[in-house]
Amino acid sequence: MSLMNRFARAFAMALMLSSLAVSAAGDEVSWIADSNGCKIANPFPQPGETVTWSGGCNKGLADGDGVMQWFIDGKPLDLYEGTLKEGWAEGKGTLVREGGRYSGEWKHSLQDGNGRFDAPDGSWYEGQWKEGRPHGSGQFQTPDGRLITGTWVDGVFEGDMEEQDDNNPNKT
Repeated sequence: MSLMNRFARAFAMALMLSSLAVSAAGDEVSWIADSNGCKIANPFPQPGETVTWSGGCNKGLADGDGVMQWFIDGKPLDLYEGTLKEGWAEGKGTLVREGGRYSGEWKHSLQDGNGRFDAPDGSWYEGQWKEGRPHGSGQFQTPDGRLITGTWVDGVFEGDMEEQDDNNPNKT
């Protein structure tokens, strides 16, 4: 399998996380409340979904530092530890879910600023994010350990990437 194909497959995991992140500020969103009535932005409501929030509540919205745990039919799903502001992930935080782990900066519940995403296959991206996608300078490590450094625009690697010939490791 070519380096580009391996890169594309592994990087799809990072984009999956960003596509499952909470929608941008202008999009319609639903709200879900914890057992205390504190509301949290919920753009992807699912049947049987509940949430807990350990942090503060200001004017009925989750606000401050804490741990948010999502459940489906009582089974733990996603875990976010960090800051919420007016019900949205804002500032620094870590999201752990089946598809990987993102730790870094958030803006309106989207990865925005500097952060790192680690996928279950061992690949990772660390660098700049904008509106839930890698955007700016960053590094990506493929599952087989190759490191790609460069610039991303809206989640897509920009620039030339030469493919390595698997039969001749000196050829690039």
